[in-house]
This record gives sequence, C-alpha cells and structure tokens, in this order.
Amino acid sequence: MVLIDTNVMMAASAVRELSNVATRAMPREVELRELVFEWLAAFDLSDNRLVLDDAGLIQDEYDRNLPYNWQEQEYGLQVLQSKLDRTQVEFVPIDTLEANGEHIAVLEPQHEPLVTDREDRKWVACALAADALHGVVPPIVYGAESDWYAAEAQLKAIGLCFVRLLPDDWYQAKLAGP
Repeated sequence: MVLIDTNVMMAASAVRELSNVATRAMPREVELRELVFEWLAAFDLSDNRLVLDDAGLIQDEYDRNLPYNWQEQEYGLQVLQSKLDRTQVEFVPIDTLEANGEHIAVLEPQHEPLVTDREDRKWVACALAADALHGVVPPIVYGAESDWYAAEAQLKAIGLCFVRLLPDDWYQAKLAGP
C-alpha cells in the first residue's frame, strides 16, 4: 500500500506530449520527470494498492490539479482509474472539517504542528488510519515536494515513512532557495 502525493501524478503526467499540466508540474527537468514517470508506471503495473481517504479529499486534489484534458486523459488519472478498475485501492476512514472554506483532514493536536500545509494533513491522516486499520503504515511517495523533505524526520518520529523519487541534492537546493 502507498499514498501518492499529487506532485507525483502531475510530474508523471507532464512527460506526455499532450499533457495540460506540463507548464505547472515540478520538477521542470525532463530527466527528473522521467524518473517520476518510471516509478508511477511500475506502480501501475504492480499489484501494490493505492490508499485513498473515504472522504474523497485525495481524489478531489487529483481532479483539481489534473483537470479534464480533451486530447488525452492525464497519465496520473489513468493510473488512478487503472487501480480503481482492478480493485487495488484501499479506502481508509479519516475525520474532516470545513475551515475557512477548505475541507481538510483532522489530525491529533500534537500532530498538527508537524504538517504546516493544511492540504497535506490528508496524507498524514490516511497513513495513520491505514496503520490503525491494517497495522501497516503506507509510505507517502513524493516527487517535487520540499515540504515533505523538510518534515520527514519529525514525521518519521511518529511512525510515518516516505519514498522520495528525486535525488537528495534537488530537495536541498530547493530548500536553500535561489
């Protein structure tokens, strides 16, 4: 079981010639996008399960960031559909709330400071829910997301795990700034 951050879906989609997300996807480097694409393609062909929340927050984020493309469905959404069609999706229950016009996942108060981006709370909530439900913590797979890289040590301390798809020096350069 794995949780796949939206940036992975976008970067893998951006490799395709007809993608509408190529200008927004990170990383910009084609060879790094291809690394992400290769990981997602291997995941698609595997029997590994994708974890989604029962409230639909992850799928909503995928849909928002990979909008309808009349030329060709974005590759990330093709993988999602493939996993759904093959019943290789595990839906886990999470608590949510409406706050300032956002629908966000609820975390334990001690975990909230570890996740500075409220949109990222759903990934943590799903990982913890999968652990409670199945006794297995699915890794959060990410590409061009320096927030995860920066928070990894603290989140590992509460039992989470990660799969980074880009070289460490890419994240370090991004965190160092211009």
